[in-house]
Amino acid sequence: MAQMAKSMIEVEINVSADKMFQAIKATSRSVPKLSPEKILSVEEQTGDDCKGTKNWTLSVDGKVEKMKERVEIDEENKSMTVFVFDGDVMENYSSFKCNLQIIPKLHGRSIAKWSWEYEKLNSDSPAPNKYMDFAAYLTKDIETNLLKT
Repeated sequence: MAQMAKSMIEVEINVSADKMFQAIKATSRSVPKLSPEKILSVEEQTGDDCKGTKNWTLSVDGKVEKMKERVEIDEENKSMTVFVFDGDVMENYSSFKCNLQIIPKLHGRSIAKWSWEYEKLNSDSPAPNKYMDFAAYLTKDIETNLLKT
């Protein structure tokens, strides 16, 4: 039986934690516009059993990937946890969860702390390095676009 594994990255950004968190939290409205090269589309599902479920089309490592997820948001800690339950990600993992916390720093700066908890389907399944690279690029892309506004 595979064991749960964890990975983590931190990305320093020159945008306030509040501004960054609000932009990312409003995913279906703002993130595709703030990172159009990486976020190709986001569709919110409707219906009682789908509340909070989103279908994403992403460009990851130069390939189009689809993902279905639901998100839990913690306003107080400026964090969100993404639970992926369908799509290309699940070809390599039996469970896949990503957490993002935006940590305030001095002078209007912040840190985006990304962490993943996942269980590989088998020993040949890769670590989620391409998703870590995606998250770092996405963070810097959103930062660049927020600095323009």
